[in-house]
Amino acid sequence: MAAIRHSCVDLEIREIRRRPDESRYVWTPFEPSDQFNGDWWDQPPYMADDPLYVQVLLDGTEVARVELDEDFSGSRHVGAPTLGHQALEIQSIEVAESHRRQGIGAEVVARLAAAYSGRRLLALSEGADDFWASLGWDRYDYSDGPLKYRPLFIQPASSSGRT
Repeated sequence: MAAIRHSCVDLEIREIRRRPDESRYVWTPFEPSDQFNGDWWDQPPYMADDPLYVQVLLDGTEVARVELDEDFSGSRHVGAPTLGHQALEIQSIEVAESHRRQGIGAEVVARLAAAYSGRRLLALSEGADDFWASLGWDRYDYSDGPLKYRPLFIQPASSSGRT
C-alpha cells in the first residue's frame, strides 16, 4: 500500500502480512516497543491463517498499529446489519503513547476507510466507546446490554464508499 498523504498530517500506512515462508509460531508483525501494549503486539498471531496488520509512520517514526480481521463472522447485536464479506473488523488499534490525543487515531481510521473503500469497517469496543462514537459510527448492543458484551460500532454506509 502506498503512502497516503493528508494536508494536516503526513502519515504513511503500511500493510504487514506474514509471508508463506515465515513460521506462524514465531512471526510477529512489529518490533517490541515501550510505546505500545506488549500484551497486544508481542505474541505471534499463530491462530490466524493470513493475519493483516497495519503500521502507521509519521516522518519515519511508528505512531500507530492496527490489527484487521478480514473474516468477521457476524454478530448478534440488536439491529446490526449483516455485512457478510463487506465487513472488515478493526480488532485492535493503538496510538503510540507519545502521540496520543493528537487526532492520529481518528486520522488512521479515516485512512483505512479510504484504503478499503469497498468494505465496511467495524469494531467491538473494549472501553473506547467515546472514540468510536466520535467518528459518527453506529452503535449496536446485545439485548441484555453492554455490561456483558462489548458494543459493536459500524462505520456508516455513507462513509464506506457504498450507498
